Amino acid sequence: MRCNQSGSLFRVFVIGLVTLWGGSLFAAEVVFKTEVPKPQKTSIYKMEDPRLSKEEVYDRCAGILKVSGFESFSTEKFKPVEDRYAMFGDEIICSMNMKGTEYFYSDFAALNLTGKTGRLFSDEEAVKLSRDYLEKTGLMPANEKELKIDHVGGIMQMLSNAESPEKKAVVVYFYREIDGLRVRNFGSSITVTFAEKEVPAGVQYRWREVASRDKVGKRGFLDAGEIKKLIRDDIDRVYAKDAGITIDNIELVLYDNGGVYIQPAYLYEGTSRSSAEGVADMPVAGYVAALSTLYEPIHHPAYSPQLKTPTTRQVIRHDEKDD
Repeated sequence: MRCNQSGSLFRVFVIGLVTLWGGSLFAAEVVFKTEVPKPQKTSIYKMEDPRLSKEEVYDRCAGILKVSGFESFSTEKFKPVEDRYAMFGDEIICSMNMKGTEYFYSDFAALNLTGKTGRLFSDEEAVKLSRDYLEKTGLMPANEKELKIDHVGGIMQMLSNAESPEKKAVVVYFYREIDGLRVRNFGSSITVTFAEKEVPAGVQYRWREVASRDKVGKRGFLDAGEIKKLIRDDIDRVYAKDAGITIDNIELVLYDNGGVYIQPAYLYEGTSRSSAEGVADMPVAGYVAALSTLYEPIHHPAYSPQLKTPTTRQVIRHDEKDD
């Protein structure tokens, strides 16, 4: 089963965070085997910021659950949890935030983890069922062209009396693309899991609609030297001082941290090789700013600006456009 990018970045997050806590005091050696892509005209996207009442969140969840075969559920089980309402019980869990932009659903029992699994859907069937589900529940993005298939994976389990792992579910991973650029990070994604039934056993939904966009011309970009310096600074904050980092890929993407904006950034990827004996090579991945002016911070998945003062440029909100 192929591993999706979010899984890879999570492993990088864990490795990098351990290093950060350990206190990296010296710069890692960074070698670039690729160049920074040339600037191109793009946009900064401001996202809608809806506000729902408890009753509206309840009604939306009830409508979604009805599609999954649950005709009704008690409002007493619908409880506030931080910035959302959640329901626990009847072997299912579902929650939605007060903006309606995040939804989680799990029917854990449908995975049949203790018995033999029957027929599972093919990749093509699972994709069609996912799209049908999103349409029926109102979770389909307003602009369907933005919704792209990353890949189809699965959930595997090794039973105690089995000779090999058994596939328990088919998982469809969707990502977002706007104006030809892939949206990265965790702010825009949809994952739908199917076991043996035509209704999902699990759903993870994070999606905000675009409210407006400001065009950015080539003059708004940092130059290649500045981008490489930001990548070195990012690596110095996260990776071990004795690491030899090779950067093999740098690409322009749209960075979405779940905030108010989706904005251009550079994704860098490569490999970390430690001089310590017995330490395996590890993947390297992170994000840095693409523009000279930002609306929100852009940083490595393992780095939080709250841990210490960031060394990247100050974030300045602006409204001007350039050609």
